[in-house]
Amino acid sequence: MHANGHHHEPLPPPSAEATEGYLASVVAALGDTPETVIALQFLHEGTCEVLCVGDPADFEGIIIQSLDMPTEPMAFGNSAEAIGGLIPHLAGWSCINVPAHLADALIEPVAAAAGASGMRMVDDVYHELLRPAQPLSIPSVRTLTSADRGLIDAASPDLIGDGADRLLTTLERGHVAGAVREGALVSLAYTFAISERHADIGVVTHPDWRGQGLATAATSLVAQAIQRENRVPVWSCGGTNLASLQTAARVGFEEVSRRVYLIPEFGDDLP
Repeated sequence: MHANGHHHEPLPPPSAEATEGYLASVVAALGDTPETVIALQFLHEGTCEVLCVGDPADFEGIIIQSLDMPTEPMAFGNSAEAIGGLIPHLAGWSCINVPAHLADALIEPVAAAAGASGMRMVDDVYHELLRPAQPLSIPSVRTLTSADRGLIDAASPDLIGDGADRLLTTLERGHVAGAVREGALVSLAYTFAISERHADIGVVTHPDWRGQGLATAATSLVAQAIQRENRVPVWSCGGTNLASLQTAARVGFEEVSRRVYLIPEFGDDLP
């Protein structure tokens, strides 16, 4: 489940109690913020690897890598040197999400670990919804319940890819809203990650049904459900994703912080 950045030799498996205590220390070090809610979800599920330098409480360097989505590990901490030292221990990644204030200092170690000839930087923009969600009603958009499992099972791969199992779990434990057209799901908003204080919303719309406000209306329903539970809705997206940024603004989200994706580029990728 975890590796410590100071060690390079294999360590014996920790006891269950030691692992639980270690992960609790990582959770405490991360804190519960819009930037950490996704990492906290992975930690709660036990579906990630954790790399850390020293005591998590020192917050030098921590990397969370999802086992289901290993291509985009998330780095946290105050030391670029510490985080840079962990990167060679990662496998299966194509970019790294890092604190904005360390992005410049991490370009070289990320490029070196990837064997890249260049680096592209993309902002990762975080929003909160602190006022009541803007109600946006469209007749075909509604909250989904366990009675709608068949709709998710039958959804087009163009809409949900291979994420049906996760959506079905969210249907039981979180909040899902969707647009149903011609008897099929064509747009979805759902709680992608939940912490004690926050809930991050994910959205997806079938390419043939975009531009009709369906994702915005579904997002509003999910945000309202989150607020009824006294959590703060969170929205995160790339700074170049104008459609996503516009959806967030229509529902009432406001930007609160940014992180940075460091994306290695190779000879064929460069202009």
